[in-house]
Amino acid sequence: MLQQLAGRLMWERIPNGIRIAIPTRRGAVTVLYGPVVGIWLAAVSIHYWHALEMPYGDGHEFMLQLMAVAVYAMGFCFAICWLIWTFTNETILTLDAAELKLQRRAMGIELFTESYPTMSVRNVNFIPPTRSWASQDDTDPKTSKIEFQAGFLTRTFASGVTEAEAKALIAGMQDIYRFPNYLESHSAHPAL
Repeated sequence: MLQQLAGRLMWERIPNGIRIAIPTRRGAVTVLYGPVVGIWLAAVSIHYWHALEMPYGDGHEFMLQLMAVAVYAMGFCFAICWLIWTFTNETILTLDAAELKLQRRAMGIELFTESYPTMSVRNVNFIPPTRSWASQDDTDPKTSKIEFQAGFLTRTFASGVTEAEAKALIAGMQDIYRFPNYLESHSAHPAL
């Protein structure tokens, strides 16, 4: 059973390890922008559908109408997929003494998985948020992440975590396995 770890993060004990659910951070604009785009695309698609029901004498004009309907219908499908991804996307970190596994899910369906032998993971570190073109003079909280190295690869996960969430997550990871080259000293998280 999942329990709150910190902020948006949920966790549970599994045999010999932990599982942590990390939902994607959604911006305030997402809640407004997504439905507005979806409604607009639906309205335009319905308009063009009704426009196609009228008889056309010129085949050229009818073909242009069909192309416009196809473009708007594809845009509507893209908007629906984007909304589903935005509101149901999460990362599941599963860690035990043998393996660190990262799964990306949308609507509870596993999309892809990366697994690393736990002993090859090192340099687990929180990367604080940075400025982006959209945030102008302030940092963008969606740019924070946790970074680690596995073999010769540098991997990131948990985009948009706060510093408190990252500290709790990394402390929970350190309770299961002491990762080498971990720079900060974290005490064990009391919930784990």
